[in-house]
Amino acid sequence: MTAQAVIEREAPEAPTEEMPAPAPKRRLITPTRAAAIAGLAALVALPIPFGDFGFFIGQYALVYAILGLSIVVVTGYAGLISLMPYTFAGIGAATTGAAMSSWGWPFWLAACLGALATAPVAVLVGITSVRLKGLYLAIATLTFANALGETLFKWDRAMGGGTGWLVERPSIGPVDLSSDASFYALLLVVVAVLVWMVEGLRTSRMGRAMLAVRDNEMEAQALGINPYKTKLAAFVLGGILAGFGGSFLALLLLNVTREAFQSPQVEATSLLLITLVAIGGINRAIGAFFGAVALVAQQQVFAGAESLFAIFGIYASLLLILFLMFRPGGIVQAGKILVDLTRARPAIGVAIFATILIVNVGGAYLIVRFLS
Repeated sequence: MTAQAVIEREAPEAPTEEMPAPAPKRRLITPTRAAAIAGLAALVALPIPFGDFGFFIGQYALVYAILGLSIVVVTGYAGLISLMPYTFAGIGAATTGAAMSSWGWPFWLAACLGALATAPVAVLVGITSVRLKGLYLAIATLTFANALGETLFKWDRAMGGGTGWLVERPSIGPVDLSSDASFYALLLVVVAVLVWMVEGLRTSRMGRAMLAVRDNEMEAQALGINPYKTKLAAFVLGGILAGFGGSFLALLLLNVTREAFQSPQVEATSLLLITLVAIGGINRAIGAFFGAVALVAQQQVFAGAESLFAIFGIYASLLLILFLMFRPGGIVQAGKILVDLTRARPAIGVAIFATILIVNVGGAYLIVRFLS
């Protein structure tokens, strides 16, 4: 081998420009997302083994989830404490019942009217109330709810007299919504769309203004946000959502009567709605769904026995206190923590999830077995 060949062989290679490695593609379906989708699918399919009784409870939970979305907007986003969501639902239900029973309107047109019928009332109440804060606002809205219960909901022309408005479930093309299974499927679609819309509101310009007013009203005002108009907008949007949910409540009840929206029923139900949203996660739209499944389903199961229903009330109170003390974000926050723990330590995460499931399901079974 010549000296020139040795030099060429031992000489370092000239640097070459390397193409950057392509960025790894993000998978649309990760194991965590797949597990979350599977969990939601199992939750949605839970009523199927129980037949019509399971679908009936599922309908109640989904209707209350729609009503809970109004609290997510008013309280979770804007920081207002209102005890009027069920009153707005009553306005929507009564309007829908009158439009369908007396005027012969189709359901979807009557539901839109029921949602819009709450807007004037929400504006009038909001103008006089949203300047108040905390407990004073809660008392003011409770006063308005009682006033409407003693006036509007006692008006025979508005409530269809003593018998109320009899409502029949409509048909969508070949699908007859008179069956519990089909009505449950419709509510699933409606809840999914509304959760998507309310979650989108959170990241919109109006939603960010609501969050800013909730966190620090003075700083929000310094940034050019009008706190009064923002709170009023949240209050009206919450009323419209509750009114729209009231239309589906009318289809669920099939008979809209005045007693359902008068004291003490209206106060108890409004407090239940706030409780379920706080347990589910008051800052996120999906929290209303989880809270409704966790509380309303158990409420309906235990409603037949007075002793069991009292135990359910104690259980709900303790659950609310524990979440407010340790997990203010509710089930949504606890679920995120559990998912992160499962990623880091799968055995511990799965064990904790199984323990929670066994305690809740097993406890409910034991209560029904030994106290019914």
